[in-house]
Amino acid sequence: MQRAFAPCEPEAGTLERLAAALRMHVLPKGSVPAVNATQPPSWWLVAEGRVVMGRPGPDGSLVENRILGPGQWLDLTSAWLDTGWLESAVCPTRVALAALPLQALLDEARRDPVLQQAMGMAMAGRIRELTEGRHELATKDVLARLAGWLLREPFEPQGEARVVRLPVQKRSIARQLVMAQATLSRCFRRLVALGCVEMDGYLVLIRDVPALQALAGDPAAP
Repeated sequence: MQRAFAPCEPEAGTLERLAAALRMHVLPKGSVPAVNATQPPSWWLVAEGRVVMGRPGPDGSLVENRILGPGQWLDLTSAWLDTGWLESAVCPTRVALAALPLQALLDEARRDPVLQQAMGMAMAGRIRELTEGRHELATKDVLARLAGWLLREPFEPQGEARVVRLPVQKRSIARQLVMAQATLSRCFRRLVALGCVEMDGYLVLIRDVPALQALAGDPAAP
């Protein structure tokens, strides 16, 4: 729960009461079913495992656009709009989802102003992701899209460098970035040739963060 609301830090009592209100759903590998109509309007959180998000393509397969892990919000919208999820979801492996009833959130937000801020930042962050994603597709080439994606991925610091563990197979990353898998492989080789990264299987060592930020067209990126 702390990770989901970071960087805000709601009171410990607030987090304890929210945790008590969670409804856990353990799902097997495969497509995530639609929200049951009897389920109270909720914010949905990935508690364990990974979930691939996207929209159905023309052939019915999922067109991926992002991958979520523990502590990331799966859905912040349906509770407010009284609809189903706006995106489709697939579990590559067994996953545990936590439904946090909207009413519990609102009750606690009345007591804890920091939670109000955390809720606003979570929704604003999702809007920013959507806006930046549309901008990247419209204005950035394939190398810039990969550079930006690498900068947004969770990493382990290694001095001034970063170690990123690719969370899924490269064909999945290619689909997220709207490019062919062969194009993605060429982009990785180009980043290696430029001295920005080193590759070791599914581990990417980002050696030159400023150079990668410049390629991404976002020199102010963290």
